[in-house]
Formats: sequence, C-alpha cells, structure tokens
Amino acid sequence: MALGHLYIRVSTDEQADKGFSQRDQEERLRSYCKTHSIEIGKVIFEDYSAKTFLRPEWTKLISELKKTKGKNCDYIIFTKWDRFTRNTMDGYNVINQLMGYGIIPMAIEQPLDLTIPEQKLMLAVYLSMPEVENDRRGLNVKYGMRRGRKEGRWMGMALPGYKNRTREDGSKYISLNQPEAKHMKWCFETIAKDIYPTEHVWSLAKQKGLKCSRMSFWAAIRNPCYCGKIIVPKMGNEEELIVKGLHEPLISESLFNDVQDVLEGRKKNQFIKQTTPKQLPLRSFMICPECNRILTGSASKGRSEYYYYYHCKRPCQIRFKADEVNDYFDAVLRQFVPKPGMAALYRDVVCDTYNNSNGAIQEERKNFIQQITDQNNRVTKSRELLLKDIIDGDEYRNLKVEAEKTIGKLEAKLKDLNEKIAHDLDVFGIVDKAIENLKNIAELYKNADMEGKQFIIGSIFPKKFVFDGEIDRTAPMNLAFHLIYQINSKLQKKKAVVKSKIRFNYGQVPGAGVEPARFPTGV
Repeated sequence: MALGHLYIRVSTDEQADKGFSQRDQEERLRSYCKTHSIEIGKVIFEDYSAKTFLRPEWTKLISELKKTKGKNCDYIIFTKWDRFTRNTMDGYNVINQLMGYGIIPMAIEQPLDLTIPEQKLMLAVYLSMPEVENDRRGLNVKYGMRRGRKEGRWMGMALPGYKNRTREDGSKYISLNQPEAKHMKWCFETIAKDIYPTEHVWSLAKQKGLKCSRMSFWAAIRNPCYCGKIIVPKMGNEEELIVKGLHEPLISESLFNDVQDVLEGRKKNQFIKQTTPKQLPLRSFMICPECNRILTGSASKGRSEYYYYYHCKRPCQIRFKADEVNDYFDAVLRQFVPKPGMAALYRDVVCDTYNNSNGAIQEERKNFIQQITDQNNRVTKSRELLLKDIIDGDEYRNLKVEAEKTIGKLEAKLKDLNEKIAHDLDVFGIVDKAIENLKNIAELYKNADMEGKQFIIGSIFPKKFVFDGEIDRTAPMNLAFHLIYQINSKLQKKKAVVKSKIRFNYGQVPGAGVEPARFPTGV
C-alpha cells in the first residue's frame, strides 16, 4: 500500500476570509486516502504564508525526506495547489526536488498526472493563479495605503509616543501616548540644542522610561510624523509627497527641521562626552592654548591615590590639575550671581529688550514672507524655462523639489513666529525664575550630577573656549550670562574682569615625588 504524508496549511488571513480550517482539510484528506487505499504517514499542520517555502514544518519535512531519500514516502497530499505554494518559480523547484526523490505532490481537488506532458499546462495555471491572486491583493493593499497616506492618515504601527486607536465606527487613527510622548518631545528638544550626542540622548531617555530600541529611535527622530506630516513614498511615476497629517503633532515643524540639521551635520556639533569621571566635568569643553586641540582628561596613579588632570594629547605637553581648574570654574560661576540690588536692573533690561524686540520680530516675519515669495518666483521662472526648452524636465523637477523643501522650512519658521506674536509671553515670570536660578547657580552646579554639570557648562559657554590658566575673555558666552557679567562688572571700581588668584604652571611636568612624573594617558 502506498504511503502519503498529509500537508495541511492555513494562514491567518485565509482562515478568516475563506474558512480554510485545518480540521476541514484534514477530514477531506483522510477521506481521500481511505477511498484510494493510501496509508497515512505523517499529518503536518502549518500556519504560515505560502509565499515562500521557508516554513517551519515544511523545512522539517524536507530535512527528513533528504535523509531517507524519500524511501518512506510516496505522496505528499494537500487539498489544492495554493495550499502547497503561492510562488510559481519556487513551486516548480520543489516539485522537481520531490520528483527526484520519487515522491509525487498531489492536490486532491485539482488532480494532475505529472507524467503526462500536457498536464503541465494545467500545473502552470494552478501554480500561477495563487501568485497572481497574491500579487493583486498586495497591489490593492499598496494602493489603499497610499490613498490613506495622501488623506493624511498614519498607516501601520504607531511610532514611540503615539498609540494606535479605533473609533466607534471602526476607523483607525493614532493619538499621543503619555508618558512616552513627553519623553520623545524631550529627545527632540535636547537633540536640537546640539549639546549631547544622539546616542546619549537615547540612553538618557531610556533612563527616563522611554521604551524604544536603538534602531527604532534613529528611524523615529527622522520621521516627520512627529510634526504632523505624513510621507507618501514614491510609486511609479508619482514623486514622493509630504502631506499634512490628521493626527495631533507632538512638536513644531521648525523644531523637527532643527533636529534634522543636527543629524545631517549642518549644525556644528558641540558634543559632551558620554562617559566622564566626576572629577573631570570640564573635559571636552576646553581648547589647548598651544595647539588649539580639545583638552581631554585622565587620571594618573600616585603612590596612594589617583590624581586627575586636564591635558592635551601628545606631543603637546599642556596640562592642568583638575581640582585647581574645577575650583577656578566654581569661582567663575560666582561671578554670574547678581550683585545685591542688580537683579532688578537685570530684570528691567531683559524685559525692555523683549518689548523692544517686537519690531524686530515683525521685520523677521516680513523677511520670511519675502523669502517664500522669492522661492515661488523661482519655481515660476523655472517653469517658463521648461516651456522654452532651455532646461529639461529632470532639471525642472530638481529645482521645484529644492524650492518646495526650502518653502516648507520657511513656512514652519513663519508659523512659529506667528504663534509667538499671537501668544502673550509671561516674560516677567520667566525672568524672575531665571534670576532665582542665577542666584543659586554655584549651589546648583555643586549639587548636580555629571549630566547636570555639563548641561550648565554648555548653557553658559555654547562653544568650546581656550583655557590657559584662565578662561579666554573673548570666549563666546550665552547672552543672558554675559549680561549679568557686564552688570556685575560695572560695580568694580578699577577692574572689568575678576581674575582668579590661582596660578597654573601649564606646560611644566612636575618632578618625581608624591605624584608621578609621567604624562597621564587617557582613561
């Protein structure tokens, strides 16, 4: 008596849409074997797509048949050829493989005698029809998703910070999901400041509670969904589009553009090193006065303990004792504490400056509008050149895409500016809070962790500064701190700058003694 293995396959979609239940297939296959006197060997149940033969149960079956060379099997029986495969080319290859072992694949509802050449025409039909059906279904899904994106709907799994939801009428949408949305917004705001590396921002966000893998995070921060936009990918002759989404944006478009500038390197990076010993908070902020390279820091082992230094890299010999530099910076911070009675003056200056800036904001608004008009005129002129055959279609499309991208960024900035004008900002409250923080800046710095200390340093000095025992007076400084420094300096009778009494013998290597004479290496 011939021996046959029963192969029963369903996929989730087919089971739901067409009722191809495993139980029903098994009953029909067992009935067929009984009628045709075929002994049943194994019954293989598969819940996997037939687009490929890389299916778990099928792989096990083929592995066993290879070992026995098909000696213990005469047939592999299934109900229809679409249960066997939905890929024509793979189907032919596997059929030839089975026939090589002397095993005949058999569909009981679409019977074929593969020894008759003419029957191969029907085999081609049976194998190709499921693949055509799959391709048509996939194309319909693709067109439907594209139409949904054009309408501004998010298609697929929601990004971190959003959640997939369903309305009462069955329509699907995404909405903000707290607290992940708050964490993602913090990530965008922090990356835009360009103080920490993006990897470090992701690590800090995970500590705050963000649940997102590294690869997903990198993909997410480049997706304009967060600023209320939906990408419609290029398809056929249709170019890629970016349309306004129906969901609530998490961040402004201008903030999203700022983040993309940081990621693409259009902003000069002022990264803080991620792993920094607590004794070296100023590492990577200072520039060597001799060779203009960034000063690093490390520890040297003495006889009983480690000694920390800020130093340059070889062959440069510049180095400073870390504890003396840190004490000096503490003294610098105290220079930014408003003198008694000067807090009110600082408050008045900032508020007056803000009130006087309304005219500048209006001027900036006019400038943005003019730039948008210029870009639109550029597109119009390019169209005229295209009609006159001065440029070809590809050149026109490139010019149009570039102009539309610039217009999008300008419109985002204009929108933010209009919102600033529309909303009455509580400047007095913000300044009062800032003054309280400035009064306690030294204590805030002293009690902060490494991340907090480096954030304070980066806030005061947005760019790296030359250090030769003192901070260079021309070092770029945050305008708010610079204003406090100027107001405090006016109180000095003779000196405009308060110098530290600490002296640094940079460039000199100490002799042997308690501390080692060797040059420290990086940690």
